[in-house]
Amino acid sequence: MEKLSIFILCHNRPEDARQAVRSVLAQTDSAFTLTVSDNSSNDDVQRMMQTDFPEVPYVRRVPMLPALAHFNRCIDEAPDGYFCLFHDDDLMGPDFVAEVHASLQALPTTIALGCNAHIESFGQLQKKPSFLSSRNIETISSARDLAARYFSRAQSGIAPFPSYVYHKPQLGQLRFKLDGGKYSDVTWLLNLAMKGHIRWISKPLMTYRIHTSNDGATESRRDRLRFLAYIKKNRTMLGSEVLQDYRCSFIYKTFLKSADLSHPSRNRLAQAFIQHYRWARYARFDTYEALFKRALVKALGQP
Repeated sequence: MEKLSIFILCHNRPEDARQAVRSVLAQTDSAFTLTVSDNSSNDDVQRMMQTDFPEVPYVRRVPMLPALAHFNRCIDEAPDGYFCLFHDDDLMGPDFVAEVHASLQALPTTIALGCNAHIESFGQLQKKPSFLSSRNIETISSARDLAARYFSRAQSGIAPFPSYVYHKPQLGQLRFKLDGGKYSDVTWLLNLAMKGHIRWISKPLMTYRIHTSNDGATESRRDRLRFLAYIKKNRTMLGSEVLQDYRCSFIYKTFLKSADLSHPSRNRLAQAFIQHYRWARYARFDTYEALFKRALVKALGQP
């Protein structure tokens, strides 16, 4: 199997980037290439790379690119084969490359392979990993299945976005939409799930770090409504159940939690939808299926 191409995407976080580079270089399997892609607005990461890792391939993006254009540029520059768009504020476990190679050799039709992660929240390592599973490999059966894991109730978590490895030949011309907002990563993965098989390794192979400067730490109502429009557009593929779940938790509940009382008709609509939803979801088979799966995983004590 060809080497895995790893990109570390950097932006103004030299100390985090230093730790990320070290974690990649500490792999037990050397069948990978590493490129540091620096999209910073200052020279701090560049100076750190020149001092600490002069032997590591380094690319400075001048002029600085919009964040999603940076992803697309790395995809375009990746050689045919498998590649990873790793983030500068996360840590790669030492067996990441070895486990990815083994899984892809066993499952070569995979368009995107994610993995479980240890979660570090504001410097504190959490007890539970990013998702729970009773299998060594979770197969995402469809875009609808993936959307449910993100937005439906009683789910068991997701593979973090930076953990994914992609098969470039299967991507074709698919790229991130530059106007996608904060849900661009989810939209990207759903589009991939419409093209091929997505799978998750249940073993935690990275540390996903949550902190105040996470790119996804803030979002706007506009982002949520933009993604709602995406779900509506792809309702046939994603299902009406996901649409209902998303509307409840990510649209109407946020309306009611806001202190804005200037739209009483909108608030009444939100209250009516949530009241109906609370009863309607118990008539859905997928509600009980998700509850059963989560209870089973917890009973088996799988990480």
